[in-house]
Formats: sequence, structure tokens, C-alpha cells
Amino acid sequence: MELFSDITFFWLIIFFIAGFSAGYIDSIAGGGGMIQVPILLLSGISPVNVLASNKIASLFGVLMATIKYALSKKISWRVVKIAIIPCLIASYIGSSLVMFLSDEVIKWLILIAILVAMIFLFKKSKKIVEVKTELNNKKIVLATAPIGFYDGLLGPGTGTYMMISMKKFLHLDYLISTASTKPLNFATNLGSAIAFIFAGKVLWGVAIVLGVANVAGSYVGSHFAIKGGEEFIKKVLIFVLIFMLFANIIKIILS
Repeated sequence: MELFSDITFFWLIIFFIAGFSAGYIDSIAGGGGMIQVPILLLSGISPVNVLASNKIASLFGVLMATIKYALSKKISWRVVKIAIIPCLIASYIGSSLVMFLSDEVIKWLILIAILVAMIFLFKKSKKIVEVKTELNNKKIVLATAPIGFYDGLLGPGTGTYMMISMKKFLHLDYLISTASTKPLNFATNLGSAIAFIFAGKVLWGVAIVLGVANVAGSYVGSHFAIKGGEEFIKKVLIFVLIFMLFANIIKIILS
């Protein structure tokens, strides 16, 4: 097929494995892009095409995770309904600002964001509260909109940071936090995906392979998250943060 004419069979297999792994990790703890993007860059694809194709694939993966969590009734739709518009606006502002930052500044900001996330992860949480009675709209916006801004500004690990923020500031358990990030992640990704499509930057052969793999990985990952509960999610989350930390340190050293 012409769609896959520029992709060797070897890279098709590698892309599928990377996409499945990214979808699996992303559906549980976020951070799937930290697996997918480096593999795409390693194949020799230009950075802008990598970002575009990755965004399309991630969109499908997040959609599958959203459906899976919604069917299991694990999503706090009250949080999503209040947070979705502020997150979209914040993401747009972040994307507008990032054009004025150097690559060096962006690298260090990502590293700092990972370290802050790890501090919050290991800090003792308050007792989990009932969403309907304890949360107010302002608290929900303050816990989510800054992460939407980060998604537009930097991007990597957005789902991870959103989940930790919901856990620490809204006092939701890890499973509800994980589930509730998915529709918000889908919304913030959608605008970016549309922009890439209209700019003609998407490599559709790559995006389709990654997208199918992402959907499969997200389905399996969300199943295990629902089954394993809070302890399983926290273990995966710790792994993701440590992986992101070392990956970014190596990137800074090699650059």
C-alpha cells in the first residue's frame, strides 16, 4: 500500500510494539509519549512529523481508555465537566507561549516538572473525600487548568501530572484520578491534532500503525488498572516518573 510505502517491515513492527507499550502505560499512569516519541525520532522521521503522528495515535489511545473507564463508571464527570474548558484555554495559552522559549529552557522545565511530580507523589495524601460534598468548582479548576497549560507548553507526562494533581489536591483515589484524566487529555490533544492535520504534518501510515497499537494497549492497560486498583496504579506511576526522570537527564547530558 502507498500509505506504508516509506516504512520498512522492521519499523512497522517496532512502531506497533512502541505504540502498544505507550498505550498501556498511558492508560494507567500517563507518560506514554516518553516511549513513543523517542522511537519515532530514532527511525529518522523529522521532529514535526513525529509530534504530529504521535498526537494522532495518542488521541485514539486516550479515546479507548476514556470509553473503557466510562463503561466501568470510574470517571468523575463532575470534575471533567468543570475542568474541560479551562484546560482547553490553558493549553492554548501554553502553546502560544512555548514559541518564545528556547530548546534548552524547555528541557530544564520538563526535568523540573518531573521532580515536582515525584515530590507530590511521595508526600502523604490527605484522607480521600467524597467528590459531591467536598469539592468546589474553584478547587477543580486550580487542580487541572495548570496541567492543561503544561500540556500546551511542554506536553510530556501530562496525564501523569494531571492524575497526581487530582490525587493530591482533589483527594480522589488513583483509579478515579486516572480515569478522569482521560477525557480531559482527549480534549487537550484534539486541538493539537486538528492543527497538525490541517498543516499536513501527519504521516498517516505511521499514525495508523501507532493508533491501532495504542488502542490495543489502552484497552489492556485500563483493564488492568480497573482490576488492580490503587496499588497497581501507584507502582506503574512510580516506574513512569523514574523512567521520565532518567530519560530527560540523559537527553540533557547528550545535548
